[in-house]
Amino acid sequence: MEWLKERERASEASRLGVETSVIEQIDTIFHRFIVGDTFRNRWDFRCIKVERHPVWEFKTPDMRIFGWFPAKDCFIAAYGGWADYIKDHDLYRGYRLEIRRLRREMSLAKELCGEGTTPDDVISN
Repeated sequence: MEWLKERERASEASRLGVETSVIEQIDTIFHRFIVGDTFRNRWDFRCIKVERHPVWEFKTPDMRIFGWFPAKDCFIAAYGGWADYIKDHDLYRGYRLEIRRLRREMSLAKELCGEGTTPDDVISN
């Protein structure tokens, strides 16, 4: 989670002029997830590509956080980066492939890489 530690150390302001800092945005999105707030639209989070063991993206105004759901209501955040950089360089495929590689290297059993591709498949709220 080096990317997250770096964001915390840097105490960066929003590149978009949002009032909350980058680390506050990340804290807010994870807090919402943990307490069971509703995540139903593509603005908050989404499955990047419909596939057997999909990669999911949590979104803040400034950041994109990539990972997967091994079980309902259990998200493993693996990578994160600046939203504008990811969009400008079309890095979604790269993050998806990197997470697939990471899961292979970890020798995760198939059952630890959830198959749901809709919000209702991965979140209880």
